[in-house]
Amino acid sequence: MIPAALLQLGSFVVLVGGLIFVHELGHFLVAKAMGVKVVRFSIGFGPRLFGFTRGETEYRIALLPLGGYVKMAGDDPSEEPAAEDRGRGFLEQAPWRRLLISLAGPAANLIFPAAIYLVLGLAQNGTPTAGPVVGTVMPGSPADRAGLRPGDRILSVETPGEPARPVRYFGDLQDLVSPHPGEPLAFEVERDGARLAPPLTITPRGERDSNPLESTERGVIGVTPYYPAAVVAPATPGAAGPLEPFDLVVRAGGAPVRNAGDLDRALAKAACGPIDLTVVRESALPLPGATLARYAPLDLRAVPTCAGGERVVRIADPNVSTFIASVEPGSPAERAGLRRGDAIVSVNGRAVRSLARDLPLSEWKPGVPVKLALADGRAVEVVPGKRTVRDDLTGKQVDQPVIGFAPDRQAPIDAKALVADQVTLDRGLAELATVAVRDLRDVVRITVLGIVRIVTGKISSENVGGALMLFKIAGEAVEEGWRSFLFKMAFISVNLGLMNLLPIPVLDGGHIAQAAVEGVTRRPLSARAREVANMVGLVLLVLLMGFAFKNDIVRYLRPPGQ
Repeated sequence: MIPAALLQLGSFVVLVGGLIFVHELGHFLVAKAMGVKVVRFSIGFGPRLFGFTRGETEYRIALLPLGGYVKMAGDDPSEEPAAEDRGRGFLEQAPWRRLLISLAGPAANLIFPAAIYLVLGLAQNGTPTAGPVVGTVMPGSPADRAGLRPGDRILSVETPGEPARPVRYFGDLQDLVSPHPGEPLAFEVERDGARLAPPLTITPRGERDSNPLESTERGVIGVTPYYPAAVVAPATPGAAGPLEPFDLVVRAGGAPVRNAGDLDRALAKAACGPIDLTVVRESALPLPGATLARYAPLDLRAVPTCAGGERVVRIADPNVSTFIASVEPGSPAERAGLRRGDAIVSVNGRAVRSLARDLPLSEWKPGVPVKLALADGRAVEVVPGKRTVRDDLTGKQVDQPVIGFAPDRQAPIDAKALVADQVTLDRGLAELATVAVRDLRDVVRITVLGIVRIVTGKISSENVGGALMLFKIAGEAVEEGWRSFLFKMAFISVNLGLMNLLPIPVLDGGHIAQAAVEGVTRRPLSARAREVANMVGLVLLVLLMGFAFKNDIVRYLRPPGQ
């Protein structure tokens, strides 16, 4: 068993050392290709710990691991290159050559994540994933209005101006639908083994995704590949006899029930007649200083399933229902009279068919009354309370509403039992490469937006971190597994590459800017100008590192939640 501290230190060394190696390797390879003499390839700064010399280059590991460098002949403007190095010095090269050498390090840090994403994609081949069978259809969603049902298999989707594309995995469906909000799409659907004719036309609803970095619109049709858990509640109190709100059905009519799809088929077979159910019922287990939940199996005989031709056994999942799962003692919800098992019909006169979609609690404001109509005919008024929390991104104190009821509960079942259709992932190298490039593009965009938001003050500069933050990230990632470690390594590599492109002297971006200026003016900068620029850049770099270190210290000393 590796001690936690040693594991964290090792993960930090691999993370930082690996990214430094990739960065410097980019400079090294392009410099060699350009005929520039490379004197030293160093991982780390300061005194040499160990290394070797091969050919004309020394390869070393140095004492301070927070960086590295490639020492090239003639890269110091204050020194004359040796006679044997004439023509092979860095500063002797044409501006375009120096630009390519300087650009190679950041470019390597931007290409490396694509390779990581490709490796992660290849590793996923052969693993189970959700197939293109619909599990849940949100009430009132575009898919619901078009007639799509749970259990339908989506065979292909035709988007405007393009031929129909097959849907192998549920992820394919998301990729096809997201770019087309408000545009009618043709869905080839198989139901009960037969293809529907004509195809279903579904127009995705535009949904706004907003965060401190960006706001985007994507198309959604309101389906998931998972059946709800078979957690049920009677439509109205007592309508289903002994059935109580949030009973978990595990057998129906003598057949095992894994999810709401199995239960729906059992209820359809009962044809509105009574049915025997085995349920797992949750009850409170009071303990000193806490209240836990305990579960007990119960056999319920001849449970009514219909009243007046309508089913009274309803699914209590927040995606497809409006049942309240729990009410916090002493909360505004309890003071208003809300109870576990209540079903909300409307909010301020607006109909509610799905708590997940129609009840955005983020829109509620502290102190502003909200009127709720319940399925049993009661009307209640909830006045949200207030709590003040610190927003980690902006660094500001923000007020959040306190309501005190939860729309869902964790059913004690294996989530794999909810997948409507499970298939084996099998994607070719070309497809995985395309996905890797797309993922890299998205990470670059998000990182650039983050840097811009920090510079403009829209995101708190407290989010800038240094070595201590990397140490913490590396330790957490390695505990989560090698996939998480590689994913975070890719993200940090993009950050490193983009930060090095900033036009600060002594950084690669400064060398790139200098080469570009000389290429345009067609004359080299004076030695004095280079020296001054390097000194200014060094001061800026030290200040930035000091600021990041200060943030790290403050972050570690700040009490949790503040």
